[in-house]
Amino acid sequence: MNDSGNPRRPEGPGRRRIVKGLGIAAGGLLAGGAGFVGEQAWQEKDPPTPASAASVDSWQPPGRQVDVLWAVDTAQRLVALTFDDGPMERWTPQALDTLDAEKVTATFFVVGSRLVRNARLVHDRLGRHEVGNHTWKHDDLSKMSHANAYRSIHRTHTAIKEITGREATLLRPPWGRLGGTTLHVAAEHGYDLALWSLLVQDRRYGDDPAGLVEAVVDNTRPGTIVLAHDVGAPSRKVAVQQLPAIIRGLRAKGFEFVTVSQLRQAASGRATPGTGHAAPITAPSPPSRP
Repeated sequence: MNDSGNPRRPEGPGRRRIVKGLGIAAGGLLAGGAGFVGEQAWQEKDPPTPASAASVDSWQPPGRQVDVLWAVDTAQRLVALTFDDGPMERWTPQALDTLDAEKVTATFFVVGSRLVRNARLVHDRLGRHEVGNHTWKHDDLSKMSHANAYRSIHRTHTAIKEITGREATLLRPPWGRLGGTTLHVAAEHGYDLALWSLLVQDRRYGDDPAGLVEAVVDNTRPGTIVLAHDVGAPSRKVAVQQLPAIIRGLRAKGFEFVTVSQLRQAASGRATPGTGHAAPITAPSPPSRP
C-alpha cells in the first residue's frame, strides 16, 4: 500500500470462529550427520528469518492473552462493517456521509500518519463508530523488528487517543499478516486482533456495481465481519458509492449493524446492539518504552 491508498492486498482469509490463545512455538535443533545436511538444505531453500522472529528478547511473555477473530459465532443477525486505510479525502467523507444518512455504526481501522494529517476530515464524525489501529504507515508488521513494530503501533495508538478522545482496543495488521512481532506488540498495548470473513470485492466488481452489492448481501451471515476500504483506487470509490445499496440489502434480510467490539460481545452474550455505541472495553495503558 503506497501513501496514495492504492491497494496491494492479497485475498482475505475465509470465515473462522474466534481463535482463543493463539500461541507460537518453535522446537528442536537439528544435530549431527544427515540432520546437519538437511538443515543446510532447508536454509538454502527458505528466506532468512525476519529479525523480529529471530530476536529472543522479542518473545518474552507479555503477560496477556491475545485473541484473533475473523467472525463470531452468534445466532443474532448482526454484521460489522469495517473500513481500512483512511482517513483520506478520497473516500472517507463519502463513507461517513452514507453511514450518517443510514444511521449505521461501523469500525474504522485507521493509518496513524493519515489520521494525523487528515484529522479535520473526521473531526466530530466518529462518535458512533469504533476506531482501531492499522499501524502508522500501513506497515507490514511481520517483517519489522520489535522496536519498529512497537513504534508504529504506539504512535498510532497515541494519535487515536489524542484525536478521538478514546483508546483503541483492536489492531488489524495490514494484509492480515500475523507473523513476526504482531501478536507480541498487540499484547503490549492491550489489543486483540480483528481480521475479516468477507471482503468487498471492489477490484473484481469495479465495473459491475450491482454484482458487488449482490456478492456482499448474499454472502453475509450472522457474525460476519465485512472488510471494505475508504481509501484508494477508483474501484474503491465504486464500493463506497454502493454502500447505501449494501446497507439496505442487508437490512432487508434482517441484519443489524454493530461495531466489531459489539459483535464479539454478542458471542459472549454481552452485546448492546442498537445503541449506536460499543460497550466499553478497558485496555491496559501501554507500557513506557524508550
